[in-house]
Amino acid sequence: MQKYIQFKRERDLGEILSDTFKFIRENYKPLLKALLKYTGPVFLLQLFALGYYSYVSVGQGNNLFTSGVIGQGWGFNMVTGFFFLSLASMAYQAFMNGTIMQSIKSYIKNNGEINVDEVGEGMSQNWSSYLGLGIAVSIMIFAGTIFCVLPGIYLAVPLCLVYAIRTFDRLGFSETISYAFSLIKENWWISFFTLLLMGIIVYVIALIFQLPAIIYTLTKTITYVNEGTFSDPSSMFDWVYLTLNIVGSALSYIIYGMLSVCIGFIYFNLNEQKNHTGAYESIENLGKDE
Repeated sequence: MQKYIQFKRERDLGEILSDTFKFIRENYKPLLKALLKYTGPVFLLQLFALGYYSYVSVGQGNNLFTSGVIGQGWGFNMVTGFFFLSLASMAYQAFMNGTIMQSIKSYIKNNGEINVDEVGEGMSQNWSSYLGLGIAVSIMIFAGTIFCVLPGIYLAVPLCLVYAIRTFDRLGFSETISYAFSLIKENWWISFFTLLLMGIIVYVIALIFQLPAIIYTLTKTITYVNEGTFSDPSSMFDWVYLTLNIVGSALSYIIYGMLSVCIGFIYFNLNEQKNHTGAYESIENLGKDE
C-alpha cells in the first residue's frame, strides 16, 4: 500500500523535490491515463506544429504553400510555422498543467487515489479558463523577456502558479493573476531556485530522448565533411532526422509534466505559509475523530 502524500503542508526545497518524484512514481499510471485522455488532441496538434516548423525551418519546405494565394515563399512559411507552433504550445501547456492540477485535486479529495473521471469533469468545467490563462501568461512572459530577460524570469515564477490557483482557489481571471504575485511575495527566491533545480533535472531527463536525433545529425555531419559533400547543410535534416526529432520531442513534452507536479507542491507550500489551511483542516478532523 502506498503512503498518502499530504499536499497541504509546508516543505523546504529538498522535500518539494523528493515528494514530487515520490508522487509521480506512485501515481504515474493514472497521471499518464489522464494526460492521454484529456490532452491527447492538443498533444497531437503540438507535434504536428513542431513537425511543420521543423520541416520549413531547415529549408525542406520551400515549395510548400508557395503557390497560389496561400503563401509568399519560405519566409512566409517560417512565420506561419512559428506562429502555429506558438499557439499549439500555449494550448498544450494550458491543458497539461490543468490536467495535472485536476489530478492532484482528485488525489487530495480521495485520500491518495486519482479518479480519472473526476479529472475529466474538472477539465470540462475549466478548460477555457486554463487556455485563457495560458495565453495571457505566455504573452506577459514574452513581453517581459523582449524588453529584458530579467523581467521575463521574474514574471515566470509567480505566473507558473496560475493553474494551481485556478484549480484550488477558484478565483476569476484577474484575481488569479493578482493572487499569484501575492502568494509568491517574500518567497520569490526559494521558489525560483526550486523551479530552477527541477527544471535542470527535467531538462537532463528530456535530453536523453533527444540523443538519437543529436547522434544522427553528428554522424551525418562527419560523413558529409569527410566526403566533401557539405555544400548543402539543409540536406542533413531529412525525414529520418525529422522523425527522430518529433518522437524525442513527444517524449520530452510528457516528461515536462514533472515540472507541473513540482509547481503543485510549491503552490501548497506557499499557500500553507500564508493561510495555514492544512493545519486548520487537521485540527477540524482531529475534533471529529474525538
